[in-house]
Amino acid sequence: MPNIQTPHFTPLRLPKSREGFTFKFYAYSKSGEILVLTEYEKKEFLLQIIPREKNGKKDFLIKAQKLTRVSPVGILQNALKAFASLHDLELTFSNIFPKKKSIVEDEDFKILKDEEFFINDLSYEKAILVEVGFGSGRHLIFQAKRNPDKTVIGIEIHRPSIEQVIKQCKLQNINNIRIAAFDARIFLQLLRSNSVETIFVHFPVPWDKKPHRRIISIPFLKETIRVLNKNGSLELRTDSENYFTYSFETFNKLNIYNLQIRKNHDLQISSKYEDRWKKMEKNIYDITFLNDTFSQETDISQKLIFEKSLSLKELKERFQKITIKKDDHFVHFEELYETADNSALVKLSFGAYEKPEHKFLLFNENRIQYFPKQTIGISQNIKSHKIIKEFFHV
Repeated sequence: MPNIQTPHFTPLRLPKSREGFTFKFYAYSKSGEILVLTEYEKKEFLLQIIPREKNGKKDFLIKAQKLTRVSPVGILQNALKAFASLHDLELTFSNIFPKKKSIVEDEDFKILKDEEFFINDLSYEKAILVEVGFGSGRHLIFQAKRNPDKTVIGIEIHRPSIEQVIKQCKLQNINNIRIAAFDARIFLQLLRSNSVETIFVHFPVPWDKKPHRRIISIPFLKETIRVLNKNGSLELRTDSENYFTYSFETFNKLNIYNLQIRKNHDLQISSKYEDRWKKMEKNIYDITFLNDTFSQETDISQKLIFEKSLSLKELKERFQKITIKKDDHFVHFEELYETADNSALVKLSFGAYEKPEHKFLLFNENRIQYFPKQTIGISQNIKSHKIIKEFFHV
């Protein structure tokens, strides 16, 4: 993550612009942390200023706030550079100046899509393949080149992996890949029923110590059945015997028995990790689920909005750092950040326990909105949104 460090920081009167970036306001928490609302070519995100003290010496760490960061990383690097220039900062550390120019430019990131694209703009005229956690991208690229007439969607949250695939798409002139940089458990809920030909889950993280984080789960399999077309398939491939056993048992809990089980089966393409495991003579397990059902369509187009706002004084009176828990959803109110112009940001997490949303609420006298993006209308989010409205009396 790009960041800079400085021994001194003095706020200015905002908004101010520098090198194409507009710094709109500072928002302060009681802990001393500062957020800076930043805009660049209609993209809005937050910079985060964290005061620190070690061995009696004070300084400030300045970086992109991770919940709102944008791609490519060059935008964040240039934002920090412009921020440092505007505030005339003395830098004691910086990693914002890359050693060499990347061949990946801003326009190449057009294949990286947000939730709104998959809800409103994804074409279903072509067959769709989905890979969950594509890692180095070797298998994803293979499928895209093998199936040029199909849309291949890769889901990955590791930014270096995403940039590597974008680079390869540019170098190899591949134009049928789309990337979703968010949780696969949320992603499937954005797709139409009966719309996917194959879902690949190759070598997911086993999460033996945190099994609740495993991608294979009853809710995930239910969504898989819904989005797969009739005769579509889910291909799970793992080197973990524990994960294989757990997954097989999870299928059985849903009374799913139309499975193909294979061991040490070679594919046409393998990752560097799989090559390494084979040299170590580790076993590789495959479970292929063949879908034989047709599912009803669902609607997640509901917009989660606030009909009215409230003043900063009212917000401060009502805000508490608390967690409200229900059977299948929750809301955690984490932090309040105040601005100098009667606006505010509230950091919160909410939604389903196994796939929570992490966002901000942006308050001003005219409206309240989720930031940096609108929240999608899956069932747990709708119920959590109702709690948030009742909490603030809006």
